[in-house]
Amino acid sequence: MTDAGELSEPVQDGSSDASREQKIAGLASQVSADIALKPDDLRGEDDIVDDLRLRLSDAGIVVTEDEIVALAGTIHSGA
Repeated sequence: MTDAGELSEPVQDGSSDASREQKIAGLASQVSADIALKPDDLRGEDDIVDDLRLRLSDAGIVVTEDEIVALAGTIHSGA
């Protein structure tokens, strides 16, 4: 942890063993759960794209815009 109490590295051993696809699926699942908690006016596909873009960037996972839009569409149809 950093001085500010912020987590700066994985907590569990093996947490970096996931494949790229598994990491993306995990982040998409987190975004989906987050979207479900937001008010209806913040559940649009653009909001989901923004959330995905931020999560993937924070995780250092490089994805194409097409991948992000496809993931957002999948989340939006199920959210």
